[in-house]
Amino acid sequence: MKKVLLLSLFLIFLVQIKSQNTEIEIYRVQSNTLVKGTLEDSSGDSLRIRVDSLHTLVFAKAELEGRELPVSKEVKNLRRKLVFEEARKEHESIPGMFQFRNGEKSKGRIIFVLTGISCIGLAATLGVLVVDIFSINGLLAIITNTGAVLTPSLILYSIASIWSRQDHWHTIQKMVNNRYYYRGDIIPKMTINN
Repeated sequence: MKKVLLLSLFLIFLVQIKSQNTEIEIYRVQSNTLVKGTLEDSSGDSLRIRVDSLHTLVFAKAELEGRELPVSKEVKNLRRKLVFEEARKEHESIPGMFQFRNGEKSKGRIIFVLTGISCIGLAATLGVLVVDIFSINGLLAIITNTGAVLTPSLILYSIASIWSRQDHWHTIQKMVNNRYYYRGDIIPKMTINN
């Protein structure tokens, strides 16, 4: 019994230490700014986050929405808008780049291989087109030969591109939904740490 009690106290202590080092984001709706910091305390009716080594901001929970707090219709609409804006701002032109930057190297390699095969197919299509134009084959042979190489290449590139974009979209959506949203008009109270 004593061991169970000691183990329970130790686990509670670890959870409290982990919760104090949690990185959080608070989106200030009135000024359209994002505040990033480390959660210091969320007990009671306020939320304290350490912004840097000198400053701590205190937000009233009554003026916050998101994460584990209820979300209004206005904030839901704002979330959708933010997902679209951030996805457009961080658009990746080469499929697979987002996965590499996000630490998903195996998924990024698969998408890169699909993209590479499709690029080789597009180059082969150009080669087939040049050969067919200078041969006696005719228009139907040109269309058939280039279409046989071009179609699978475009399909592979589309698969890689859609996979990469959808993964990117879900990551941004998760990030936006994991924020607090401060709807208050007043700048939160700032304390200076000693």
